[in-house]
Amino acid sequence: MLPKKGRRLPVWEGVLSGRDAYTQTIAELLRREHGDSHRAVKQLMRQTHASERAVKHWLSGQHGPDTVFFLRLAVSSPIIRVFLLGLIEKPAANSSADHVDRNSLSAARAAYVAGENTTAVPRRRQWHNDPMDDPDRDTIDDPEPAELNERQRWFLARVEAGDRCSANEIVSVWQVSLKSARRDIAGLKAQRLIQYVGSRRRGRYKRCVRQCR
Repeated sequence: MLPKKGRRLPVWEGVLSGRDAYTQTIAELLRREHGDSHRAVKQLMRQTHASERAVKHWLSGQHGPDTVFFLRLAVSSPIIRVFLLGLIEKPAANSSADHVDRNSLSAARAAYVAGENTTAVPRRRQWHNDPMDDPDRDTIDDPEPAELNERQRWFLARVEAGDRCSANEIVSVWQVSLKSARRDIAGLKAQRLIQYVGSRRRGRYKRCVRQCR
């Protein structure tokens, strides 16, 4: 039986010790590779299909790329790929992990390509605004119009859980303006993910089971 030593696990050290350390590390690596000019923003948008606002957040260290975009960076950015390999080969990594054979690597690459092709956004469909961006500074053709930001994913999860929530909850939790919160909700409604049901005073948002009209 293991001795009782409390309920807290040891703190993870290094760049993965917290969200702030992660975002600052990614920002430094991307600036080192691309710089922080407008050209760098466009280059990263082409590499990852992320929105302009999201890329600017990465470069400024406000937010780090989430899982999908981090994997795309690992594929398209040499410096991020080296960084990822360095994490894997650190002593903290499990050195006794099973060896991955070439067939497994080939299957993983094929699965990645299949996933990219399946989730690719049709080029003929254009959106005029990214829900994350300020409409006055947004590009006309957003590289990834269907991508939800963190606030929208949080709000959608609350709605799916049956909670009664509104733009005021987004403002309170995420410390953003009411205008930004309303724009997040409008983006979810525009993508037909949620709909408002009931009266203006007693109604609530619900997840669309079928395509909302």
